[in-house]
Amino acid sequence: MPWENVKDILRPNMDDIHMGVMKVDKEKCNKCELCMQNCPFRCWEKNEEGFPVMKEEYACFSCYNCKIACPNDAISIIDSYHVDAGFWKTEPHPLPPKLPIEPKDAEGNPTEWNEIEKAIFTRRSVRNFKDTPVPESIIQRVLEAGRFAPSGGNCQPWRFIVITNKALIAEIDKTSKTLLAGLYRMYMNDASVKGLAAMVEGPPLNVSSYDPRVMFGGFGTIAKHEELYPSMDAPVVILLLADNRAIGSADLNLGICGQNMNLAANSLGIKACWVGFIAGGVNFSQAIKKKLDIAEPWYVASSLVLGYPKFKQEGIVPREYRPVAWFREGAEGPEIEEEVNVPLKGEQEA
Repeated sequence: MPWENVKDILRPNMDDIHMGVMKVDKEKCNKCELCMQNCPFRCWEKNEEGFPVMKEEYACFSCYNCKIACPNDAISIIDSYHVDAGFWKTEPHPLPPKLPIEPKDAEGNPTEWNEIEKAIFTRRSVRNFKDTPVPESIIQRVLEAGRFAPSGGNCQPWRFIVITNKALIAEIDKTSKTLLAGLYRMYMNDASVKGLAAMVEGPPLNVSSYDPRVMFGGFGTIAKHEELYPSMDAPVVILLLADNRAIGSADLNLGICGQNMNLAANSLGIKACWVGFIAGGVNFSQAIKKKLDIAEPWYVASSLVLGYPKFKQEGIVPREYRPVAWFREGAEGPEIEEEVNVPLKGEQEA
């Protein structure tokens, strides 16, 4: 693909990209540094007084992991990640972070969330684990939750590979990290970035890896920090393999399957995190694929890491909200739900 066709994708105007902005209330902060530990992209540092502040250069895509880990509710949202213009423009921008809409029953009266809703709203990706093995009996229950997921045509296009061998996890980490760091260096170089143009093919455009949040946050963070690896020192890595012959989208089927596993893990007292970076490393390495017996029509679609959390990393935080279009009986056209009865950003300390 010609460079001019993809330049806006691979070389966005940095003035249009606005990373998330968070702030610590010094009156509430106890300097525990859990916000710093729970930030996947290492956006925080300590100032001269020992309080966490956002670094001069950082990549925050508004996951609010820092906020959820804070025991004193000392962190507030000043602005959320957004892009003003170009291919990556967020519409509308910035997307307002809002808490879940207050539940109502079938008659429209206020009610309480049920247990399934609570599990969904409070689930968070956990990235800080204890060095404690997860019993295989518990892992098996997570696998069964995935096995019983719905799939297109009941084709069940998945296989699971469970890895608890630390040496093998380290080998996969090293391979994945090398690949990510290489892509990041290639992306950051004005000459070599043009070599990525051929990888951005369409339709549809293969652009997911080149989102600024992924490149500057994900790839960049792992490339710059020697101590960071995709598995995040979790004691369990589960590779989710997809069958290319799946009915419908194999990746969609695996997403449903993996979400079942994610929620089941939380219910069993362990925690989980989706990790896409491991898939690239395994699929890229013929040696690792041979060792794991992965061959066509199978490929690694994604992975989950599991373990016992080091500290609290779950709870409800705001999510981006886009207006919903309703086509109701008797209406001539769509009704756009612009406002909902939930707090806006800056009012989410609930």
